[in-house]
Amino acid sequence: MNFTTQAAQDILTKIERDPAEVRHWRQLLILCFDQKSIETLQTLQVIVASIEHMWNQRRQRAKEAYETARQKQRSTGSNEPLPSTTVHSIPLSVRQKETLIKLSKSPQTPLLLYRLGTYLEEEYDLPQPALTVYERALAFDPEDSQLEQKIVDGIRRLNARLREIPPQATVAATDLGVVLAPETMGVKSPSHHRPSAAALIKRTGRLSVDRGRIQVGQTNQTDSHWPETQKKLDDAMARLLTKCAAVCETAPRPMRLPRSIAPSQWLEFLEGHVTLLLATLEAQDIVIRPSINLEASPRGDVAARTNLVLALMDEIEVSLATLGTSPKTASGKTELPPSSARLEDIFEWIDAGALAEAEAHLRQLDVDSQPQDQLSEVWSHLGLSFQNNHETKRAMVAYQRARELNPKNLQAWFNGGMIQHEEGMLHPALQSYLHAIELDPGQPKIWCNLGALQFQLGEFQHSVDSLNRAVGIKPDYARAWDNLAGSLCALDQLDEAERCCHRAINYKPDYADPYFKLGSIYFQKGRMEEAEQAFRKVIESNPGYPLAGHYLAMVLARTHRLENALEACASAATPAGETEIPSLAWNEMAFHLYDHGDYAEAIRAYEKALTFTPERAVIWLDAGVAHQQLGQLDQARKHYEQAVELDPELARAWHNLGAVKQEIGDVKGGQEALEEAERLLARGR
Repeated sequence: MNFTTQAAQDILTKIERDPAEVRHWRQLLILCFDQKSIETLQTLQVIVASIEHMWNQRRQRAKEAYETARQKQRSTGSNEPLPSTTVHSIPLSVRQKETLIKLSKSPQTPLLLYRLGTYLEEEYDLPQPALTVYERALAFDPEDSQLEQKIVDGIRRLNARLREIPPQATVAATDLGVVLAPETMGVKSPSHHRPSAAALIKRTGRLSVDRGRIQVGQTNQTDSHWPETQKKLDDAMARLLTKCAAVCETAPRPMRLPRSIAPSQWLEFLEGHVTLLLATLEAQDIVIRPSINLEASPRGDVAARTNLVLALMDEIEVSLATLGTSPKTASGKTELPPSSARLEDIFEWIDAGALAEAEAHLRQLDVDSQPQDQLSEVWSHLGLSFQNNHETKRAMVAYQRARELNPKNLQAWFNGGMIQHEEGMLHPALQSYLHAIELDPGQPKIWCNLGALQFQLGEFQHSVDSLNRAVGIKPDYARAWDNLAGSLCALDQLDEAERCCHRAINYKPDYADPYFKLGSIYFQKGRMEEAEQAFRKVIESNPGYPLAGHYLAMVLARTHRLENALEACASAATPAGETEIPSLAWNEMAFHLYDHGDYAEAIRAYEKALTFTPERAVIWLDAGVAHQQLGQLDQARKHYEQAVELDPELARAWHNLGAVKQEIGDVKGGQEALEEAERLLARGR
C-alpha cells in the first residue's frame, strides 16, 4: 500500500495526534480498500478491531461506574452528581502511543504487532483481541527467532486461558406466560427481508472511475511501428546537430524530445526544433533554403509527415556537408548556451522528476513568444506528472493553465475532471467531462466516467444513457458494462442489470464488482444458491471486498449453515461508515441462533449488530428477549428500557418491560409499562 500519498499523510498526521482515535484508523482502512492491498487491509482490520475493543472496554467500565453510583445514590439518598457514561478518549502510555503511530505507517511489522498484543493482554486484559493480534504477527514469519518464540508462547498462553473461561451457563427460563412467546416478545424472523439491490448500490455508490489515459491524436497505421520510426528521427536529428557543431560558432542545443505524448504531437515538437535549428544557423550567417515545405502533408497523417521531416533533415545535412569548419569550433571553444530554458529542457526536467524546477521555468516563459498549443501540452504533461505523484492540487493548477493556453486540450479537460471527481467536486467535474466530450465524443472512457459521476449526482437515467454510449463505442468495455449494471439497479431494472453484469464478466472473468452486483440481485430475488456462488467468487478474487462477506453470511444462514455463516460474518470486511448491511447480517445471525435455542450466542450477535446501529430500538428489544429467555431479568429490563427510550411508541418493548418489572417485584412500574403498551396497541402501534 502506498503510504506516501497526500491522503495517507493527512491520515497518519491525525493518528500521530491521537493514536487511539478509531475514526482515523477507519479512514486508513478506506484508503486501503481503494488500493486493494489485501495483506495490509487484513492487518489494519485486526488493529482497528483491537482499538474498538479498548473503547468498548472503557465504555463498559464507565457504564458500570455509573450504575454503581446510581445504586449508591438510591440507597443513601445522596445528591452527588452521577459520573458520565460518555468516553471521550483512551489513556495511553508514551510507549503505547509510539507503537500505534509506528503501526499506522508499517502495519505489517511483526515486532510492533507483538507489542500491541502484549498491551492488550497485560494492560487491558483483552485476551481474545490479543490472541488475534499475535496470530496476525506470526503470519508474517518474523525473522527474529526469539520474537517468533515469544509470539508462539503468547498464543499458547492465551489459548489456554480462553479454554479455562467457562461458557455462560444457560438458566432455565422462568414461566412468564405470554411474555415468553417469541412473537409477542418482539423476535420476528428477518427471513422475509431481502435488502434491496437498488438501495445498496445507491447507498454505496459502487460505480468505478476509469483512471486510464485517453488516446489523443494517434493514427492506427503508425502505432505498431512508431518506436522504430521515432528512433530513426532521433538519429537523424543527432547527425544534424553534429554537423552544426562543426560549422558554426554557437551550435544549436541538443533536444531530447518527450516520448510520453502522441506521435502527431511529438512530430510537431520535432518540426519546431528543426525550424529553430535553421534560425540558429541563419543568425550566424549560415543560410540554408530547403525546398521541402512541412505544410505539404495533412496534419493528421503521421506517416506522411514523418517521411517529409526525414527528407527535410537529409536535405539540411547535405547542405551542411558543403560548408567548412568554424575556427572557434576547431579550437574547441564554443559559446555557452542561452540561460533561458526552452520547452525541450522543461520536458527533460519533467521526465527526470524535477517538477518544481520545471514549473518555475514554465511560469517564467514569455507566453507570447511560444506556440500556444505546444506550451499547453507541456503544462498538461506537468499536470500528469503531478497527478501520478498524488499532488492533486498542483496537478489541477497545471491542467487549468493548459486549458487556458489551449481550450481544445482534451487531456487537460479529462484529467482535470478526474481529479475534481475524486476530490468530490462533482459539479465542476461534470462540466470538465462535458467539455471533453464536446472536443471528442468518440472517447468511451469519458462517457464511462461521466456515467459514474451522474450516478453519484442521483441522475440515474442520464447515467444509463452515458454508459450506453460508452459500450456502444467500445462493446468489450467491462468497466462500463459493470457501471451500467449499477445504474440499472438504481432504477430497479434488475433483469437488465443482471444481463449487463454477465457482459462485464464475459469480457473480464475475474472482475469482482459485477459478481457483487449479481449476488445482490440474486439475493433480493431469493435465488440463494446463485447468490452464494456470486459472493464466493467476489471473495475469491478480492478477499477484502466490502460487504460481500456479510451478504454471504446471510445466504449461509438462510440455507441452514449457521456455523459457516457466523465465521463468514465475523471475518467480513466492513467499510467505514457502512452500518446498515453489517447490522442486518448480525441481526440475521442472532435470529437463527435464537431460533436454535442458543440464547447466549444470540445475545452476542445482537450486541454485534448494536455496535453498528445502536439507535435501533428493535434490536435492543430482541436482545432483551434473549436475556429474558436465560432468566437474566435485570439485563432484559435494561435492554427494554433502552428500547423504549429510543422509540417511546414501541408497544412490544413497553409490554415486555412491564412483565419483567412485575417479575422482579416492581409491581407499580410494571403496571405503568403494561398500561402504556395497551394504550399504544389501542392506537395501532
